[in-house]
Amino acid sequence: MTQKYRAAPAEDLIWHDLDSMKLLYHRPSGITHILADPAPAIFEVMEEAALAASEIIARLTALFDIESGGDAEEIILARLEELSLLGLVSRVPG
Repeated sequence: MTQKYRAAPAEDLIWHDLDSMKLLYHRPSGITHILADPAPAIFEVMEEAALAASEIIARLTALFDIESGGDAEEIILARLEELSLLGLVSRVPG
């Protein structure tokens, strides 16, 4: 079974641009997070779907200039785990 990830519901998130980063207010926790790339891009491609890391990477590669390979997957997996620990992304069975 493949591990999938789902972003917090859009109605729980308030985004604000801040130079090269984004502020993300998470309504349920009351916490504002400062996010740098690739985290905002991950949210952009996830939309409302539960996706495996490989699907997220494929979507990111299609939209942005990202080289495919082991490093990209490791980086995205690390960000997904960080976002999960913050409660902004949840792990769901695949």
